[in-house]
Amino acid sequence: MIRQREYFIEKMSVLFQVLLTLCCFYLAWWGTNTFIEPLVTGYNEYRILFILIGPLWFLLLDHFGMGKMSRIKMYSSIFFEYFSVVGLGTALLFIFIGLLNFHHVSRWTMMLFVLLNFITLFAYKISGFKTMKAFRGRGYNYRYVLIIADSNSDYFIDRIIETKAWGYKIYGIVCDAPEIMQKYGSQYNVVSEVKSLAEIIDKGIVDEVMYCKSDFNQDKIRDLMSLCAEVGITFRMQSELLNLVSGRSHLSYFNQLPFLTFMNTPDNYLALRMKSLMDYLGAGLILLIISPVLLLIALTIKLGDGGPVFFAQTRVGQNGRLFQCLKFRTMVTNAEDLKHTLTEQNEQEGPVFKMKNDPRVTRVGRFLRKTSLDELPQFINVLKGEMSIVGPRPPVPAEVEEYVRWQRRRLSMKPGITCIWQVSGRNNIPFEQWMKMDMQYIDTWSLKLDIMLFLKTFKVMLIKDGQ
Repeated sequence: MIRQREYFIEKMSVLFQVLLTLCCFYLAWWGTNTFIEPLVTGYNEYRILFILIGPLWFLLLDHFGMGKMSRIKMYSSIFFEYFSVVGLGTALLFIFIGLLNFHHVSRWTMMLFVLLNFITLFAYKISGFKTMKAFRGRGYNYRYVLIIADSNSDYFIDRIIETKAWGYKIYGIVCDAPEIMQKYGSQYNVVSEVKSLAEIIDKGIVDEVMYCKSDFNQDKIRDLMSLCAEVGITFRMQSELLNLVSGRSHLSYFNQLPFLTFMNTPDNYLALRMKSLMDYLGAGLILLIISPVLLLIALTIKLGDGGPVFFAQTRVGQNGRLFQCLKFRTMVTNAEDLKHTLTEQNEQEGPVFKMKNDPRVTRVGRFLRKTSLDELPQFINVLKGEMSIVGPRPPVPAEVEEYVRWQRRRLSMKPGITCIWQVSGRNNIPFEQWMKMDMQYIDTWSLKLDIMLFLKTFKVMLIKDGQ
């Protein structure tokens, strides 16, 4: 019954937020029409967008779980969830505007809509969150919890007691450890593990059972889950195993067989699709804007020594895929043949060859490397789907052969034109630290991080920090 009520409240919250979103769109249209630029045509286009926003925002808000009123959530997490919803929804609206050839939709209207919608939805969630925390802090809307503990569970029990805003009250503690019985016995009902859990639940008021023991006895946990499921009580489990894989696991099914899947690479489908969309649109737009610069660089290289303009090198992409990585040629035409004569002068640790004053680099090439302009043709690789704008740099096959096993995880994401290493000192960073930076990128990846690294890359180019 409780679960059905929570599901109903969640859907009603999503519907109310959709209603708020539609009001924001109307206010943005009215504000633009009244105070900025009177709209004399295009009313049908706005009506169609108004109709599209309803189901689109419902799907996005429902997918991101924005109807749930979680008892435990950080404000920063709520902020970025709404940033994702509004950002993704607006991007899809612009795609619809382009596909439907809408020419009368005002940019002011869309800008006001985005701003109003984000502020309104975020304020709605925060006000509701704070209101519920205040009620729980005063003893309302709480849930009775039975904790199955051992001698190491005191930290969690203390948190339950201290954090009243979570809305949990301890009905009892099932534990035989003397430390737990001595610490909490005078305040709470501490019962022995030999007592039947079913009897404790049936004779008391229990909304949730929390298993917080260090041991992981599969048969015992299965029995506890069945006992709770029989009477519709929520069962929660805390385990060191779950700490190890926090946020990196999900339940999947193969022909109705359940599998707990563990991943240490980003798996947010919508965010990754958004990243791909940003790559294609961004690469196409950048190539269009900088085409005169590309032509000028190509002419300069060609007039310099008459050699080829581009240098194509086999690189290793996502999960070992090979592709031809494009760059403006910055070295003499026989650079690869001369490489073996300079091996002893390598200034980079590990399997990578880097040399600050490489004699094979041409005069034009030195400027291109210093400003990172030699990397611009790789936007073509991005359009082909072989690279991303932001991601670990693609290595050559010979480097990959010398990787230790943990370093191969940098190949689990699509390689990029820029990443943390590019904006953090490049050749001044030891090879192992470089690899750890790529792991950091993979472990903390988000669209926000991609945008930050992309903007920092411009700074590196402007101060000519490339090598």
